[in-house]
Amino acid sequence: MEKKMMVGATEFTFDKSCGEYVGKLQVWGRETDVYLDTEHAEGDEVDKIVSEKINWIARNKEKIVKAFMEENDYCVDVVNEMIACGDFKADGPISADDLVNALFVNNVTIWVKGADTDFALDLDAEPDYLFGHLAYMEIDSQYHVECGGLNG
Repeated sequence: MEKKMMVGATEFTFDKSCGEYVGKLQVWGRETDVYLDTEHAEGDEVDKIVSEKINWIARNKEKIVKAFMEENDYCVDVVNEMIACGDFKADGPISADDLVNALFVNNVTIWVKGADTDFALDLDAEPDYLFGHLAYMEIDSQYHVECGGLNG
């Protein structure tokens, strides 16, 4: 297995500890860790598929956030309860829009398998409305988005 590979102009380095290539790409305006499992990939398809998936994430922020909010809209109430009792510092109560606007992609994992490539990303929030947790968003090869829960 090669120690390095290029995706566009970005170098990815094989990390033995996780068995994946690791690099950084811009996602939603932030430099983001991207993990690539290329065990089932062939030749030049990695560059094409990774670019396609990262571009899809960029174009579908609203779809991803909607899937998160469908499962986790209660987070707004939890944050507001914590603000009210002094356990979370904020200028006042937050709205659903405040939560949505705080979300960003912490990392992306892409399992490169040709037409069957699926991927996942962890959403984080700043301010930390998820209290140190990450929201695991799963996206299948047909681009169906599902929240796999909070972790961390």
